[in-house]
Amino acid sequence: MIINRIAKSLKQRDWGLVVIELALVFAGVFIALQFDNWNTHRRNQAALTEMLQRVSAELELNDGVIDAMTARVELQREARDLARQALETCNDSPEARAAINQTLADLTGDFSPSLSNETLPQLNRRDPYLDLLSSEFRWALAVYSNHILEEQRQLEFNAGLRWDQHVMKHPFVAADFDETSTGLLIDPRRSMSEVCADAEFGRQFFVTIIFLDSTVLRLERFRERMNAFREVLDVEIESRT
Repeated sequence: MIINRIAKSLKQRDWGLVVIELALVFAGVFIALQFDNWNTHRRNQAALTEMLQRVSAELELNDGVIDAMTARVELQREARDLARQALETCNDSPEARAAINQTLADLTGDFSPSLSNETLPQLNRRDPYLDLLSSEFRWALAVYSNHILEEQRQLEFNAGLRWDQHVMKHPFVAADFDETSTGLLIDPRRSMSEVCADAEFGRQFFVTIIFLDSTVLRLERFRERMNAFREVLDVEIESRT
């Protein structure tokens, strides 16, 4: 072995051979370290590219969440408009009452969208990966990470306020338990005159509806920020392939 040869050369005081043997040892160690660094760098590059592609997939999921929420709110808008007009004009027709009942049933649904954000926190914790990113993308990543966290917190907060002030808590709202149940509805024992005259019912009704529109508005504003981040992300992924 090389250690034995070095020891033998030292005993024989063959200094030239000692230097050569030591140089070979250092060269071998250096080459091994360089290869290990190269291999680690290659693995990090591959893992980072895969992680960026997962971030892109999550953006697509969030697009779907926003589209679904917007379509759902818009689908129910006609019934909400009819219900609003019925309350404003105190219309006591069966159609007006049915529109209000339909809106009450619709308003009990879950309007708390959950944005996908699994990969970004992982990426932000990986310093070796962050070092491989362009400075432009690192900046965009930091901005978008803050945006999506803040947006999710605000959506959850708004949803909590909506349930705290939900019109379903009003005593004029009853539940239909028969076989043709549509969920919540105005208590059949209450006339539209009573409902219209009750300021608290009107306030809760309109506030509950407003939360739906504000949720859609927030999501659409967030989509603009998400699309700006997507442009930078696409460039970063393209530069790595």
